Amino acid sequence: MKLAGIADPDGKTPADWRATFSDKAAARACLAQMLAWQPEKIILAHGRCYGCDAVAELERAFRWLC
Repeated sequence: MKLAGIADPDGKTPADWRATFSDKAAARACLAQMLAWQPEKIILAHGRCYGCDAVAELERAFRWLC
């Protein structure tokens, strides 16, 4: 996980996944929709969960898309 860059504390979308987003405009629109929900928490199946500042964490994790 560390080699792929997806581990805490600065985890992000793996490069191979980023390469699959051929329509970046559509992906940005989906991210904007997620941010518009104003989530309070992020609960992950693997790794660290975020009990606060969920919007900031999503913006950080998807900074490659912006």
